[in-house]
Amino acid sequence: MCIRDSFNAWSDRYLQLLNRDDISYVMPFENRGEECGVTLHHPHGQIYAFPFIPPVIQKEVDAFNKENFILKLMNDLETKYFVYQDDNVIAAVPPFARYAYEIWIIPKRQLAGPWQFTDEEYNSFAKALQKVVKGYDNFLGRRCPYIMGLHAAPKLDDKNFHFHMEFYPPLRHGDKPKVLAGSESMAGVFIMDVLPEETAIELRKYMS
Repeated sequence: MCIRDSFNAWSDRYLQLLNRDDISYVMPFENRGEECGVTLHHPHGQIYAFPFIPPVIQKEVDAFNKENFILKLMNDLETKYFVYQDDNVIAAVPPFARYAYEIWIIPKRQLAGPWQFTDEEYNSFAKALQKVVKGYDNFLGRRCPYIMGLHAAPKLDDKNFHFHMEFYPPLRHGDKPKVLAGSESMAGVFIMDVLPEETAIELRKYMS
C-alpha cells in the first residue's frame, strides 16, 4: 500500500465513523519497533473509534477554540523549528516538544482533517511523511522506533481544529531510550535534555 492509499483509507474511515451517533472520536495510529511495544513486526497501523473525546484531544479542541496556536507559531516553525517544508506542509520539532526527536507534520492551511485535503495537499503531506520516516531511519542508522498518530477534529465540519500528525520516538539525545520516570509518570511534566531548535537543525540534514 502506498502512502496516498493510506490517506485515502484514513479519510474513508473518518467519514464513515464520525457520521455514527455512537462515536465521538477517531484515532488512526502506528506503533513502530519493539521499544514501542510492537508485537506484529510487519508495517501496520490501527484505528480506534471512541465513544468519547480522549482527554489529550479535548485539551487540543479547547485550545484551538480559543486560538489557532499552530498558525500563531507558523512563522517560527518555518524559520527555526522546521525539518522539512514545501508550500503546503511543514514538518517541525514543536517548541513545546516532550520528546527529543518529536516531529509534527502540519498542513499550512487550517483543515479539520485529511478529508479536506486538495490533491496537491495530499501529495505534499505524503511526501513529508515519507521524508520524516526515512529521515529518522537515516539519522539513527537503523529503523527508528516511534509512535505516530493523526490528530484530527472530532467533527467533520470543525472550523477551528488544525489537523496534524505527531511522531514520538521514545529516545533521549542520541539513541538512548527515553524512560517516563518520576517527573513524567507522577507529575505529567516532561524533562527535555536538548533544545527543540537544536534538534531541528540536527534532523534537518537527514530530511531535506
